Amino acid sequence: MYRWLHEPDVTFEALVQPHQQQTRERMQAERVVLAVQDTTEIDLSHRGKMAGIGQIGNAKGRGFHLQTVLAVQPETRAVLGCLAQKPFVRLPAPKNEQRYQRRHREQRETDVWMQMIEHVGPSAADGLLVHVGDRGADMFPFFRACVSTQTHFVVRAAHNRRVEAQEEELGHLLDRVRAWSNQDQRPFAVPASHGRAGRETTLQISFGQVSILPPCNDPRGSKDPLPLWVVRVWEPEPPESVEPLEWILLTSMPIHADEQAWERVAWYRCRWIVEEYHQCLKTGCRIEERQMQSADRLMRLLGLFSAVAVRLLQLRTFSQQTPDRPASEVVEVQAVAIIATRTAQSPSMLTGKAFWIEVARMGGYLARAGDGPPGWKTLWKGWLQVQTLLEGVHLASHLSL
Repeated sequence: MYRWLHEPDVTFEALVQPHQQQTRERMQAERVVLAVQDTTEIDLSHRGKMAGIGQIGNAKGRGFHLQTVLAVQPETRAVLGCLAQKPFVRLPAPKNEQRYQRRHREQRETDVWMQMIEHVGPSAADGLLVHVGDRGADMFPFFRACVSTQTHFVVRAAHNRRVEAQEEELGHLLDRVRAWSNQDQRPFAVPASHGRAGRETTLQISFGQVSILPPCNDPRGSKDPLPLWVVRVWEPEPPESVEPLEWILLTSMPIHADEQAWERVAWYRCRWIVEEYHQCLKTGCRIEERQMQSADRLMRLLGLFSAVAVRLLQLRTFSQQTPDRPASEVVEVQAVAIIATRTAQSPSMLTGKAFWIEVARMGGYLARAGDGPPGWKTLWKGWLQVQTLLEGVHLASHLSL
């Protein structure tokens, strides 16, 4: 593997290209596809003086960044594949750089968001492609890039932008939107996270159209206002000592009814899938622990793990959303047969959930009554054992005894 990754024609781009092409082919069968984008840090601070890495975090850490675009089917939240991906190293800012100089740079770190949009390209002739991003995507160039590629976007607002104001109306986005009255409400289950228990609540929603004005100090952008739609969803009566939920979403998709507004909220909620993907790369595939001697070789290895992490995420999603569906409909037949044989079950009766639990058991998961769902570490270890057994099956088929 080390020698192979040293070959000059083995590049990150060459390794991810077949998977990305297959992802585009899968998209052709879908009416709506979400292009969910986010950035993560690959932390290599523990590696000492590793060649080719740069600053991460507060500039004290060392590593590189990874920008990922996943293609997601919005109704089932199924991951179709990785649509675009780019690892990049942060360049240190020039010493004593002033704020106005930073604004006038020819290249900025945030340009990678727009580069991904350009790489993905326009929607299919009979399909709809919607870019989904968190607060980091709340940039005028991001919106313009979507417009220029004839795609749409749903982005969580981060800035209280100026909006075209009529007489006696509020002139800033967040102020105006928060003054809108409630138009509908629905129950909502808040999932458990970071040590906080899950809970049930009610969310209210409002929506409307505004025209946002571009930043005054942006030397590269257009000065024309951009018309878009805004959805605000919030928790009116949160429990004591709990921060109330609130999402303000910007979208280029028209909204004329409550159902359309809730649909845009559901699209935004798919954004967490890309975070799960990055978590799989780090704690499952353990990309940060690989013993490559340079960032270049580690990025090449990432080209292999990129598709592997998608496959693991697909299998876990399948086991969670359709736990009683036969595993043989999604997983390779030989892998199902191996797990079924180990557990003395019929391959045709083995469900997706049972298959995934047994894979996790092979990685050390105990599956006790009080245990939560298996994590990426045990799933990865178990999956590697399945691959080893599969290799043995393939070799045995060629033996002549």
